[in-house]
Amino acid sequence: MLVDVPPVYASRDVEAYVRTNDDTIYVVTSSPLFRAVQGWKSDCGDPLALKKLASVLIHEEWHVRHRGDDEQAAYYAQLTALVQLGVSPGHSVYTGVMRSMQAVDKKRKQKQKPEMVLADRARE
Repeated sequence: MLVDVPPVYASRDVEAYVRTNDDTIYVVTSSPLFRAVQGWKSDCGDPLALKKLASVLIHEEWHVRHRGDDEQAAYYAQLTALVQLGVSPGHSVYTGVMRSMQAVDKKRKQKQKPEMVLADRARE
């Protein structure tokens, strides 16, 4: 489903998303990626943007098929799709997806990290 803006709880850079217990993939039409696909001068769109959009859809499809929020697995599916579409691991699109995966993983780990409590040394 095409939507103009992402929901308020989504990342500001989101290109597509799914909701819990919903089989619909929502594509954000105001995202730079969607505009690149839509605005390209040829009938088929920007080939690289189309490949990235396809990989984004694969990422979201992973969530739908597996009914899960395992972002790392969804990102691996997306990276695999990029390689299958001819986007090499050294390409900026591939590395951008890798950076996104690492940022999401870092944020997840920070939320799970227990608070550190420092004890004062006993005074002599």
